[in-house]
Amino acid sequence: MRLLFMGVASGWREVLAHKLRSFLTLFGIVLGAAALVGMLGVVKGLLRGWEVMIYETGGIERISVMSRPPPESQREMAALSPGRTLNDVEAILAAVPLAQRVTAEVGIPNGARLYFQGRATGQAVRGVLPATFIMDRFEVAQGRLIGELDLELQTQVVVLGAAIADYLFPRGLDPLDRVITINGLPFTVCGVLRDYHAVGSSGGGSSRVSSKNSAVFIPLTTAQTLFRIDENVDTINVQLADIADMPHAMEQIYNVLTHVHRGIQDVRLETREDLLKRFEETKASYTYSLGGVAAIGLIVGGIGIMNVMLASISERVREIGVRRALGAKRRDVLVQILAESLTLAVAGGVVGMVASVVLIKVLQQVVVESNRPELSAGALVVGVLFSGIVGVLAGLYPAIRASRLSPVEALRTD
Repeated sequence: MRLLFMGVASGWREVLAHKLRSFLTLFGIVLGAAALVGMLGVVKGLLRGWEVMIYETGGIERISVMSRPPPESQREMAALSPGRTLNDVEAILAAVPLAQRVTAEVGIPNGARLYFQGRATGQAVRGVLPATFIMDRFEVAQGRLIGELDLELQTQVVVLGAAIADYLFPRGLDPLDRVITINGLPFTVCGVLRDYHAVGSSGGGSSRVSSKNSAVFIPLTTAQTLFRIDENVDTINVQLADIADMPHAMEQIYNVLTHVHRGIQDVRLETREDLLKRFEETKASYTYSLGGVAAIGLIVGGIGIMNVMLASISERVREIGVRRALGAKRRDVLVQILAESLTLAVAGGVVGMVASVVLIKVLQQVVVESNRPELSAGALVVGVLFSGIVGVLAGLYPAIRASRLSPVEALRTD
């Protein structure tokens, strides 16, 4: 430990004695460390939009029940199946204990036209169950959401996204309890969703989240009665409490639906595991590629440290010879040179961390919020740690070379 402290002290003496040389040497490490931490922060910011999108659209603990043609052997009996209906929702809730909540949706065929006092817009209107708002994490800013009583009474109420409400209603006019028309039929606005532009409005997954501002919801039973000619639903989603239950839950859901559909195998189950896998692959590729580019800067800085240490050893050959003649072992010389190299690298790394903080703060002011870089303590630790590793590796060859100097030959050097 004493040798290590001596090496650190010697390293600082070298820094102060050769300020310009030390500055140029540290500059490479500073740039490399700052670039490494900055790249990690940028990658984290880029991928945050994906994480938000996955969370805001129901998470990965989600199973979608999709329609499919029955097997060839069941084609002639396909009409026996009622298809996907609200009976499926009730059956899953009753017979699949792993299902935390189940919801269904229907759309209006050929789209819908919303109209209010001379303002009109075409939007996709979704007939939903109350569980949809919980599963897809919709939050109301004004009024209320669709409830069970709306389903039972088939009320003609509508919940509007923030962007739709802003477009249909002039500034200052409260949308609540106003009557709009959807394809010519009157609907009373019972709620307005919060503005999701605050989450992000550009790029990748965040655009999926901000699209919540254009959502329009009516009770599912109302949509079926007014705009559909059958009782089928377009979408059934099941949310689990734990992703670990996915295989068992899928088996149970498939068995239940096969029974409800009278043995006709006309559904398939989809999960978000592929989406999660794609996200993890993208995250890894960004981290390794951009982090690798930044690491090259550290390696270049390490080469600079190696050159400086070799030059320093050449200038101190006689000093090393005197130490060896006075009883210093090869190990003592090795530790001292390594400690000096480590001191230079860590000093550069610390300055690089300060530079990276400034860099991230600047980027946070100019980059859109959805992709805004994030600074983490872990990234700072990684930056300093890599700087130290580069310092040790860069000083290894000079240290070995210095420790192998012959005391006799070293003392003869002028």
